Parts: sequence; structure tokens; C-alpha cells
Amino acid sequence: MSSKAKEEERKFILECIDMYRSLPALWNVKSKYYSNKIIKNQQYDQLLRKYKEYYPNADKSQLVKKINSLRTNFRKELKRMTDAEKSGAGTGTLPTLWYYTEMQFLVGQDEPNTLQREERDDKEEAENYINNVDRGSSKTTSTICREKEEPPKKKRRKLDEFKELISLARKHLEKPQNDYEKIASAWAVELAKMAPRQQIFAKKAINDVLFEGQMGTLDRDSVQINIFSGASTLHVQPSPVFYDST
Repeated sequence: MSSKAKEEERKFILECIDMYRSLPALWNVKSKYYSNKIIKNQQYDQLLRKYKEYYPNADKSQLVKKINSLRTNFRKELKRMTDAEKSGAGTGTLPTLWYYTEMQFLVGQDEPNTLQREERDDKEEAENYINNVDRGSSKTTSTICREKEEPPKKKRRKLDEFKELISLARKHLEKPQNDYEKIASAWAVELAKMAPRQQIFAKKAINDVLFEGQMGTLDRDSVQINIFSGASTLHVQPSPVFYDST
């Protein structure tokens, strides 16, 4: 690979890291979305679309493998820097990992047990989900057959229930997002980029607009942003309501 091609690839990887940082369900163990499989899958899809701009034939399994590789290298470099600082030899020590600074947001996230569990979950989700769905019947059958004390009818009922759950899960994952869900997902990503105080203001403004919209009082001039000099305010002005005095 030429130096120019390598430089372009590194630039693209940094763009992917920046996007990864904006998707908290994929890395932030304190995020309320971290354990939400639906949102996590949606955010993986967003990152995969970005990843395919440079690697058009990549799939989710390859993306997860790349992310885990980046995180592992960062964790090793972070340990090297920390050990050097503790030993007193850290003065003047510079990181050798070219994306070390860009991944500083992961500090405190890569606890050993947490990282191992996350990598295991991501790998299973990316590589085994489809196979598990396709083998759902045989896997369930072998599991149930080991429970010899259960009568045949109960085994069949459990198998049918499992098949139904798998079918519902598959339909849900294959169902395309409607326009409202796409907008909500985009807003969630943008909110995650804001400072906590700005998130509070943004949520209040959005809720005010939704309330007025449900009341049917919105019009073109309803929303006014920063109408007072030096103030960061979003003002929702309901449309006037006229009553018949007769």
C-alpha cells in the first residue's frame, strides 16, 4: 500500500472513530441505550454504512472485528502510558498509536470484565445470530430432548413457542424503519453529541413543540430561537385562539 493510500485509509478510520464516539449504545456502559439491542443494532447499521464507504464488501462481523482490534490496541497503549507515568518515566513519553488521542473517550470504559463481555456479545450477535435463527428448531429440539422428565406435548409446546418468538424477532429486525423512527434515531445521535446542560434545553424545546403540535396550536411563526440579545432561548408561541362571543 502506497503512503498516500495508507494516509487516506487512516483518515477514513479516524472518521469512523468519530462516528463511533457519537453512537453511545456501542461503547458507553453508562448509557441507557447500551443494553438496548434494538438501538444497538440501529447504531451498528449506521456505522456499517459509513464503513462501507471505504470497504464496500464489509459486513457487520468484519466491522465488529475492526472495532475490537482498535479498542484492544488503544487499551494496550493506554496501559503502557499509565505504567510509564507510575514508574516516573512518563515525562516526555509520547503515545506511538496514531489514533490514541481520538479514542480517549474510551478511558474508563474498557474494564477487563466489561470489555470481554462486550466483545463476546458483539461477536455472537454479529456472527451467530442468523445461524442460530436458522438452527433454532434443531437447537431447541436437542435442548428439550435432554429434559427427559417433560412429557412430549409440553416439549412440542415449548418448541412452538420458541419458533414463534424467533419468527417475531426476525420480522421485527427485517422491518424497515418508518420516517418517524428514522428522525427519532437521528435526533438521538445528535443529542448524544451535546453537553449534558445543552441536552436538557434541547429536550425541553422538543417537548414544548410536540405539546403545542398535539394541541393544534403550531404555525410558521410559533418557534423563535434566541429572540433576546445574549440569551439562548427557544420560545414556542402558540397560535392565537379566537372564540365566538355571540
